[in-house]
Amino acid sequence: MKAEEKKFYDFIMDRTKAEHQEDMKHLLAELMERRTTDQLDKMYLMSVVPRALSYLDPDAVNEVKKVVSEFSAKL
Repeated sequence: MKAEEKKFYDFIMDRTKAEHQEDMKHLLAELMERRTTDQLDKMYLMSVVPRALSYLDPDAVNEVKKVVSEFSAKL
């Protein structure tokens, strides 16, 4: 995992509800795998965003949306 990806991963995990840590780890691993194999597309992202948002602490959702938007702009 590249330094930027690790920073993103840690940022998301720090804002994930304790009971959903494992779910989020699996989701992020899948996202990173798709990114490295050029299979990360908007349709897939649209399908996983609701699930990912449900794993987050409610107070962190807007902050995470902003950072994810910035991160995805670099894809």
